[in-house]
Amino acid sequence: MTSPAWITRVLSREYLAGATVDIQGDSSSTPEIYAGVQLTGAGHQFLAWWQEARGADPIPAANAVSPRALRQILPYIRYMSWAGPEQLIFRIYGSALAEATGFDLTGVDLFGLGDYPTRQLDIARLKALHEMPCGVIMQREMRGFDGSTNICELVTLPIAPAADGNPRLIGTIVPVEVQEDIWTKKLRMDLEPELKRAVFIDTGHGVPDPLLGMEC
Repeated sequence: MTSPAWITRVLSREYLAGATVDIQGDSSSTPEIYAGVQLTGAGHQFLAWWQEARGADPIPAANAVSPRALRQILPYIRYMSWAGPEQLIFRIYGSALAEATGFDLTGVDLFGLGDYPTRQLDIARLKALHEMPCGVIMQREMRGFDGSTNICELVTLPIAPAADGNPRLIGTIVPVEVQEDIWTKKLRMDLEPELKRAVFIDTGHGVPDPLLGMEC
């Protein structure tokens, strides 16, 4: 099936390279490299938005999450809330992500998709984002139905609870490199994506002890 024109546009290499966020300040003040990991342009823009959105607070309030400010990278955004100790529900699953995976995971529990060997470590890693608070960059190798392997960057940051009292997370998923002009691959959701790198972003409150094994 042919994707709608608006989806094709946001899946283009040109679009992703030029996508920005609407902020009052200058994104150049936000570092682009953490523990040797270079953020993608979209990841860097997203982090700059988060830093501005939190103001003087440790993390942004839920009402600081502005779809308007994030509109150019919104197709690559996932917004989640903890509904239990091991239950993380997708509130928003961007259109580009849904197109690349073939599934709209809005309303789905991330950790309810199935058990896998590193599940508990992944849960601990994401829970640490509110405990410190801090951010995390992960690079995962995701496999396509065409046999391809694709390194994708996942930047995830904490958001304060809203009226429901549930802590929230917001993040981007983008390919580290896009070889083709338009992304046409379908990524497999039935295989655990291999974690290549995981590094924390110190937002001024420290990061987890390396001895805990959450970074690699």
